[in-house]
Amino acid sequence: MIAGGVFHFFEGSQIKQFFSMLADNFDGGEIVFNVISRSADGFGAWMNILSPEQRDVMRTALVDALKGWWKKASQDQKEKLNDMIATLELPTKPKSKAWPDLEAWWNQLSEKEMLEVMRGFRTSFRSDVDAWEVEDAREITKWDGRVTVIDQFPIFRNIPRDSLNADMRQFMDYSDERGRSSIIHLRV
Repeated sequence: MIAGGVFHFFEGSQIKQFFSMLADNFDGGEIVFNVISRSADGFGAWMNILSPEQRDVMRTALVDALKGWWKKASQDQKEKLNDMIATLELPTKPKSKAWPDLEAWWNQLSEKEMLEVMRGFRTSFRSDVDAWEVEDAREITKWDGRVTVIDQFPIFRNIPRDSLNADMRQFMDYSDERGRSSIIHLRV
């Protein structure tokens, strides 16, 4: 079974139940998936390796993503975002809690200020979900003795880089060197 990009959307307790269910129903089965490391240094670290043009594209993409979230968010979630912004120690704040003022405020932030907002956003909104992150696949074997680790390796280790541009190669190398994300292969 392959489950790429799936587990970061579930709580640790749900994933534990899933692995137990696999072991109960698929004795000897194998699963391959990716995980994010608890020690991943986040958004800011890889922003620093991007060119100014790429950072501008990233800033625009983040605004678009936040705007999409804002349209779907409940009033409670919007209030939570505004409360988080109010706690940040930044020289400026949005003029109001309305989207146009939030967007205008975001667009005038320095990169350092933007990273602080992203850290606050991640901390505030991930607290609602016990997001599953793992350093070492052997942690999973402690949940259920039927689970064994076949392999764990950096996510980009086996991807040829020769045909990729320098920025992409640098990003992949950085991610692998820092252990930001891994591929895990288990037998249940």
